[in-house]
Amino acid sequence: MRRRSLYFRGDRRVEVRRETIAAPAGGQLLVGAIYSGISSGTELLFFRGEVPEKMLADASIPALQESTGFPLRYGYALAGEVLAAGSTSLEAWVGRKVFAFHPHESHFLATPDQLHPIPSGITPENAVLLPNMETAVNLLLDGRPLLGERVLVLGQGIVGLLATFLLARYPLAALVTADGDSARRNISRMLGAQSSLDPKQLSDPAAAIFPPEAAEGGGAADLIFELSGN
Repeated sequence: MRRRSLYFRGDRRVEVRRETIAAPAGGQLLVGAIYSGISSGTELLFFRGEVPEKMLADASIPALQESTGFPLRYGYALAGEVLAAGSTSLEAWVGRKVFAFHPHESHFLATPDQLHPIPSGITPENAVLLPNMETAVNLLLDGRPLLGERVLVLGQGIVGLLATFLLARYPLAALVTADGDSARRNISRMLGAQSSLDPKQLSDPAAAIFPPEAAEGGGAADLIFELSGN
């Protein structure tokens, strides 16, 4: 069969190649992609050809293990469905929705240890956010927000929004976010932020975010997450 694979050229161009993919061999599974998440920050580096050499040589990144340079495939958040098995012992996998750290491709071969079954309560669309959610969880574990603290999240990209979603479940005194994009600010409030501000429109951001009269401590935030990517 034929598959479509996305290749980064490194010269501000990408291309979709149609390639032949073999039938799954023994111990392999054929997966058809449903969603493939875009890591906008990292993939922009690939698009521009600005990827650090040490990243290109990083064997811990599955997508780069076969690569020695451009053009190359990249991506690490793909949700799909197992379409076929290469051996009868793996037929129970057929029909399962799975997550894989795999580049943007319509179909690919994988072994069971490279796939993570998606729980029934999670849609494939949401499953592509699992790596970002892992990052958000680790940030909160490191930040250790406490009861009654005032927390500020700078940046409401994917990781920032997921961190806001998690922080809204903590018994905080205040949860405030900041981002220059109005759509992101709206989503931030929907996810539980008491307010979401445009930093460019604040003459005195510190006072506007946590007014001194609102709480003791001179209006300072107790915990700040800098997730703007700046």
